[in-house]
Amino acid sequence: MENIPLVSGTFGLILMVVWLLLLIFTLVHTIGNKNIDRNNKILWIAIMLVVPILGSLIYLFWRLVKKVAN
Repeated sequence: MENIPLVSGTFGLILMVVWLLLLIFTLVHTIGNKNIDRNNKILWIAIMLVVPILGSLIYLFWRLVKKVAN
């Protein structure tokens, strides 16, 4: 069976850069957020490192919901 790349070329590079920027943004925001206690920061960072794309998107959604609720 042939190895068929899921995403390659320029489009793959763009997706990888967007993914890395999303991950870096959410990690920096999590670390710098004073409204999140230390244990929750560690949990969010672990989630983002284990499941990077989904973890970052869930964090952004959670942050948006909290902002709308306040």
